[in-house]
Amino acid sequence: MEVLRLENVYKNYGKNEAIKNLNFSCEEEELFVILGPSGAGKTTTLKLISGLEEVTDGKIFLKNKLVNNLEPKDRNVSMVFENYALYPHLTVYKNISSPLEAIHLPKDEIDKKIKEIARALQIEELLSRLPSMISGGQKQRTVLARSLVKKADEYLMDEPIAHLDAKLRYQMRGEFKRIQHIRKVNILYATHDFREALSLGDKVLILNKGVTQQIGTPQEIFKKPANVFVANLLGDPPTNLVEVILKAKDGQYFFQIGNVSISLSKSLADELLSKINQEKLVIGIRPFDLHCYLKQEENAKIINAEVYMSEIAGHYNVISIKLNDTIIKIREEKSFKVSLGDKISVDFKEEKLDFFDAISGNRIF
Repeated sequence: MEVLRLENVYKNYGKNEAIKNLNFSCEEEELFVILGPSGAGKTTTLKLISGLEEVTDGKIFLKNKLVNNLEPKDRNVSMVFENYALYPHLTVYKNISSPLEAIHLPKDEIDKKIKEIARALQIEELLSRLPSMISGGQKQRTVLARSLVKKADEYLMDEPIAHLDAKLRYQMRGEFKRIQHIRKVNILYATHDFREALSLGDKVLILNKGVTQQIGTPQEIFKKPANVFVANLLGDPPTNLVEVILKAKDGQYFFQIGNVSISLSKSLADELLSKINQEKLVIGIRPFDLHCYLKQEENAKIINAEVYMSEIAGHYNVISIKLNDTIIKIREEKSFKVSLGDKISVDFKEEKLDFFDAISGNRIF
């Protein structure tokens, strides 16, 4: 069942278009993620849905009811902001109870709901403490409890764990997934972190400067990015994007990158030629789909490449080579050791390549 739907939504601040023709829907019990960098329009979208901002054009529906002209209090949504926004003079219990007291629920019902959500979020022992007496992670759980304690059609979460340290963010990602599954709630979650988007989302919408770039499951957007922006947004290190020229000589096809030639099969060349009308295009390949060899492999796609940089990244190494003016990053096992200036061979499988139009940046296939 559809819980939330946006149709052709625009939001202008004077001449600045913050949101441009936004269309998406969220289903019952779905954790829907909006992913994008700062200025993408994530917070603005949540504010439009909650009623904190007015739509310039378009329609917003909650449970098939048009809500454009409804006050925030009448929309039955709950919003969590990036900052804690806890009342410092109230206990954790009183902070959580505030939205229930605002709608004048009986005290025994409030107490039951608070203890239930506190148990789910494992903060039962904190209920009598003030915010100054608990940790950052515990404060975030308190904010979540305050949001989730009141039944809502949609829970809007604006980068709720962005300011926590890496370990806490990892823990809280697991908490979100668990809570959403147990309580069967509808969550619209905004983040700039692709890891959060891919690990949490049932569906992901990618925004850039108010414009939709792609909507799909985490698997879909990761395996088949719609354009170079999406490809560059996902992954650490991100996808290698290289501008090449498709050329042919003596019946052989190859990509030309400056003075470097990379051979390709006739079947791939034929498929490309059937879909493009220019020689220039952008190829993309993820660092973990490239493989290095210390010896000069004659059949490798790239031979005699010079190591430009070598970095240790936890349990793996990132090797960089330079082709023309483009740095190519390769993720290798930690045991693979090279030094700057070493000559290596680099190989990959053609089916791991993505192809993008050099002008529009859109995916070719």
